[in-house]
Amino acid sequence: MESHTKLASRSSRLLAILVDGFITFLFIFVISIITGMTKFSAFFNPNRVDKFDIGSSILSIISIIIVFILIPTFVWKGQTIGKRWLNIAVVKIGDQEVNLKTMIIREIFFILGYIKIPYFSLLVGCVAFIDPFFIFSSERRTLHDLIANTIVIDV
Repeated sequence: MESHTKLASRSSRLLAILVDGFITFLFIFVISIITGMTKFSAFFNPNRVDKFDIGSSILSIISIIIVFILIPTFVWKGQTIGKRWLNIAVVKIGDQEVNLKTMIIREIFFILGYIKIPYFSLLVGCVAFIDPFFIFSSERRTLHDLIANTIVIDV
């Protein structure tokens, strides 16, 4: 990795994903309530977890595409809302700006996690669980960074 930029800290990356996750949850929550897809109480009902809800899955996928693919590609060049707040950004190796293809590759496991197919969902869930632990390598690159050939840097 021949880069003259400083890699983002592990704590900045963690805080950015928490901020983005919270914003995504709020977006899904508000849209679900406004459109009547679900009632307020359904979000806090533990028995609802076992039920397959195509509307919620589609809304979740759309939210992920907006927050984690479209905004970083076309609005803030490699930055989600959380990354922008923490002054970090995703770039391709060699400090090139990310493009749509790169961001789709980078977020594919996140999107696939909402497709409910037996065994496939389990496999994707395992990959998604392991992915963040790659941040503790010397390169500070997660599995999705390695797949998409990206790094996260301070800006």
